[in-house]
Amino acid sequence: MPRLDLKQITRIRPFDPQVPPEYCTTLNVSSDGLYLTTSAGHYAVGMNVEVTRDFQPGSTFDRDVAGAIVRIEKLEADRFGVAIQLFSVA
Repeated sequence: MPRLDLKQITRIRPFDPQVPPEYCTTLNVSSDGLYLTTSAGHYAVGMNVEVTRDFQPGSTFDRDVAGAIVRIEKLEADRFGVAIQLFSVA
């Protein structure tokens, strides 16, 4: 899919309730996925997550979309690049 360089605040919530949600900024997005960087090392390929794109605290327009981690890249300075495929986007 074509990607668009777009920086959006995105909330990532793993399905595991023991793992807290994280707020990250995307580097690029497509119609069915996104790529972001994080310093959190708890993500794994195949992990199911809920994603809220363009997250706005207190907004009634935020909508969660299910997705899965499909790629993790080790970056500089203890950072990781995380690619997430979204399962359903309306």
